[in-house]
Amino acid sequence: MFGPLKEALGGQKFNTNDEFHQTSIAKMLTYIDVHFIYTLPVVAVLALITWPFISRLELFKIGFICTMAFLYTTPWDNYIIFHNAWMYKPKNILAVIGYVPVEEYMFFVIQTIMTSLWALVCTRWSPACFSFNFNKTSYTMIRWIPILVLALTTIQGYNIATPGKDTFYLGCIMWWSCPVIMFLWYGAGNYFVKKSTSTTIAIIVPTLYLCWVDRIALKDDVWHINEKTSLNIFVADDLPFEECLFFLITNVIIVLGSMAFDKSYGLADTYTSEFPFRYRPSWKYYSQQMLPFVTAECDMSPSPVNDIRQCLNVLKTASKSFNAASLVFPAGVRLHLIILYAFCRVTDDMIDSEPNIGIKKRKLTLIKDFIGELFADRNSDYDVKTSMTSGNPKLDWKRYRIELTDEELSCFRAISRISFYLPRKPFYELLDGYQWDVDGKMVHNETDLLLYSSYVAGSVGTLCVYVMVYKSGVEIDDDEKHDFVIRKAQQMGQVLQIVNISRDIVTDSETLGRCYVPTEYMDDATADVNTLCRDRDAWTLGSDKLKTYATRMIRLANQYQLESLEGIRYLPYEVRGPVLVATDIYRGVACAVEASPTYPRRASLSKWEKILVGINSLYFKSLRYFFQAERCKRC
Repeated sequence: MFGPLKEALGGQKFNTNDEFHQTSIAKMLTYIDVHFIYTLPVVAVLALITWPFISRLELFKIGFICTMAFLYTTPWDNYIIFHNAWMYKPKNILAVIGYVPVEEYMFFVIQTIMTSLWALVCTRWSPACFSFNFNKTSYTMIRWIPILVLALTTIQGYNIATPGKDTFYLGCIMWWSCPVIMFLWYGAGNYFVKKSTSTTIAIIVPTLYLCWVDRIALKDDVWHINEKTSLNIFVADDLPFEECLFFLITNVIIVLGSMAFDKSYGLADTYTSEFPFRYRPSWKYYSQQMLPFVTAECDMSPSPVNDIRQCLNVLKTASKSFNAASLVFPAGVRLHLIILYAFCRVTDDMIDSEPNIGIKKRKLTLIKDFIGELFADRNSDYDVKTSMTSGNPKLDWKRYRIELTDEELSCFRAISRISFYLPRKPFYELLDGYQWDVDGKMVHNETDLLLYSSYVAGSVGTLCVYVMVYKSGVEIDDDEKHDFVIRKAQQMGQVLQIVNISRDIVTDSETLGRCYVPTEYMDDATADVNTLCRDRDAWTLGSDKLKTYATRMIRLANQYQLESLEGIRYLPYEVRGPVLVATDIYRGVACAVEASPTYPRRASLSKWEKILVGINSLYFKSLRYFFQAERCKRC
């Protein structure tokens, strides 16, 4: 956590070699120069890269680790400087507090922020729950063997840390660092190992960089390592072994501390009934988060994680666009959006993929019964809970295990774990959309198209708002603003659904025998509907006609596109950019349909096109919404 700690007593005369006393004709590098030239610019660049991903939880995590780094390192740093392990020239520092230069205290924080931001870049891309270790044997070995080794290392370090001896610096590093690593390893060692590739990169890169900076500073006499308290083994010219070890260990502590937070958050996000309190600045929440830190995942049921894995598979298969957009959401928000999307997708497929109308109706009844049981204790359409303290809803799982596939059952179980903070009304609107499909109702005009889109997608937009607000730990100021955001979310859902329909005219015809194109667009509605639904041969209509239908629907979506974005400014700041990314990726699909000279079978954006859209939306277009945080308040 903790800066290149390499100074010594203020004003003390040096009694090392003559070269250290020589006055350079050229301007010498000072400690504050090291910060201005080498450390602060890197922090600034990393801050620019990561600011769209810095949620309230990330701010708290980095702030907490910085505080602990400062408090834990300060006495140790003063101790070893008092014993002349490091020395500095008074003219190279601004001031001294105790025995330590002010710039060194700054380094405690600067290094912690630098490595924490880099670790965020390296480790944020997969759900935390996929890095849990449920194998009790390997979990126990991974936890306790390193702790035993670290305990022995602590004792050995203490024994060799004799002031004035050549093992003093090495011993001090050993007895100072090992206890904190032992503590963090107990709670997060298995999680750290499971993410070994990303955590290794998170550690090695800043270690190499800080060693390079350290070598420059040592060569320029910004600070000096006392040869009498060092082994005088050099990894490179002017770079002692202890310095490299120090930077490696401190970066291990920073990354391990960051992973401890992520593991704790991930466990609470996954096991909502065991850890019922959502994020908010309160002692109750902070005390709760110590429990998942010390909890061994191998003592928990793997079922919730397996269910989430099924949900993610559904998302990856069904919607590459939403899967790409979900990557930029904060971890907890992303996890619950995956669950929500998967449930909506599998229930939709239960209706659409069943050709037998009798079985289709029975499946719809099954979904209705599940929703009814899920929200049986709600007093009104938008009645929600703040935690699962009252326990899981009473559901007839025996029936669902018989009638659902494994994938469907996983999605049903997953949604039941997060349903406590979701309102029931949007789920019943979703059922109205399914009923529309079961009844085979036609879309006669744009009013019908907007109504159907509101049922099957506007409802999901509403639920997404509840997920983002709840998981971010904020609430929208007043009822008027809340209702405004909900209306705009419903509108956004309608826009995205209409884009999907315009893209999927051929797919809906060939795979479902369905037509969602308003019949008022058609010259001969009966003939065109028969071609699309009965014959399932959309291409018979010709590419030009299909392109005309799609373009008219996209124009309808465009009428509401910009207006629907106005609700973003009232959302928690950490989800504004990601929401814009999601809408712009879908907007890119609409542009692909419009730009194609003929109607494409299934328009899509390439991987790199999605990345470019994401960067533009996240870093630039979102700026107009980003500085609206005063419109939201913490719970």
